[in-house]
Amino acid sequence: MSYRVMFVDDEEYIRSMLSAYFSDKFDTVTAGGAAEALDLLEKGAYDLVVSDINMPDMNGPSFLREVYRNYPSLKTALLTSSDIDEYVDFARGSAVCSIIPKAIPFNFAEVERIITGLLTGEIFGLVRYLRPEDGVVAGMYCVKSSMEAHEVRDKIVAEVEGKFSNAGDTRLVLDEILTNAIYHAPIREDGSEKYALFSEVALEPSEYVYVEFGYDSEKYGVSVLDKCGALTRETVLSKMERQIKGEGDMDDSGRGLHMCRLFADRLIVNIERGKRTEIVVLNFIGGKYSGYKPLYINEV
Repeated sequence: MSYRVMFVDDEEYIRSMLSAYFSDKFDTVTAGGAAEALDLLEKGAYDLVVSDINMPDMNGPSFLREVYRNYPSLKTALLTSSDIDEYVDFARGSAVCSIIPKAIPFNFAEVERIITGLLTGEIFGLVRYLRPEDGVVAGMYCVKSSMEAHEVRDKIVAEVEGKFSNAGDTRLVLDEILTNAIYHAPIREDGSEKYALFSEVALEPSEYVYVEFGYDSEKYGVSVLDKCGALTRETVLSKMERQIKGEGDMDDSGRGLHMCRLFADRLIVNIERGKRTEIVVLNFIGGKYSGYKPLYINEV
């Protein structure tokens, strides 16, 4: 199936760059501003609109609010060189799930994977976030208890250190996402959490946590998947916003996700509501693609 994608940016070289790269992958159309984009939307159907934030006729958030009002089923994403944390509140009140940084160098392959996931809904599995040329899923684990979680964490940290000499904050990040999967994902019928935080837990088979570790020539990553599916896009954004604004400094609500986003180069949250949640963290070797952290929340 051929997908139709519109890129909206007032800078011609950005439009040309995006169109040149993606034209052989999608049916691409470009617009130099919000007015031109809205006119194009009236004349034809699109599957995704990717908009810059700073444009002279209408800023990106205002433009995408207008798009959401008129075309509520149309998928949208923001593209910016600004601090992405400033737009988490906007994302909560719109259909925007992904806010993509204009990194230098621009990571075309990463943006292609995010766009493809938004269009197809094929978002789960660490392999989707590794380079197809040389990506390797080196470890797959099923975690059945809190004790096994510690063992898997230590194995992955050792693998990272053995392969890349330095594991950085991998131990901290893994602790946070495994804690979320074990203690926050399983819930009772009334919505309360089933297990006391940091208690010794033997999970039910339906609560088992699945962990993957892999790498390619530019990065390594870990995915942690639970089949409880308790998270929603709104919950993730709300928790992140509280931590960004400092409202969550005195509690643990959202602290794990926020810390993972701070200490990992990439945090990707994949959600199939009521069925499964996957947290993917990626770290680039040698600090490549540093700068503002993107916001990637995919819900199918």
